[in-house]
Amino acid sequence: MNRNAFYRGGLAICLAAQLAFGAAQAGTPVVYEDDGRALFKLEVPDFWTLRTGGLRDLEGPDADDIRDVSRVFGMTADAHPGVWVGVISPHGVSNFDDAREYLQDIGPFLVQEAEAEAPKSRQVGGLPARSIAGTGRRDGKNVTFTALAIDLPSNRMVIAVVVLEAGVDQEPITDINRMLASIRSIR
Repeated sequence: MNRNAFYRGGLAICLAAQLAFGAAQAGTPVVYEDDGRALFKLEVPDFWTLRTGGLRDLEGPDADDIRDVSRVFGMTADAHPGVWVGVISPHGVSNFDDAREYLQDIGPFLVQEAEAEAPKSRQVGGLPARSIAGTGRRDGKNVTFTALAIDLPSNRMVIAVVVLEAGVDQEPITDINRMLASIRSIR
């Protein structure tokens, strides 16, 4: 698969997130909580694995580069290795400028040699959102990525990052779009 075709496939992610979440989908509802407070919910599709993790330190590409990471939902498609979705509501990130800074800071931990397009405005669950898409490398492999920032009420943001390895089956993109479109604020 050539890089342009792979890149276009990655850009298809989040386009459906602009649409209203309509028909019911099969999946499991999960709620993201922080310090005992429910912030948002989303639907994890059937045949996806969800791993959750609390506050921890993440080691970067340089051994002495460590970052605190808030609670993370990490999801993988059981039948499609090379697809990863991470969803988080980082502490201290309360607007799009904060989200951009957070992604610039945490980005090298997720994708190296990243090249990204300009942000695009979106709506997810009736909330303002922005997305960026790009290419890079992860674990020595070419990847495409999409990062989505959603503005929650009460000075919080949802940040979702999707990473697809080069050559991965594009079938899970429909599930990813539905999952991201299902994000709803819990007020």
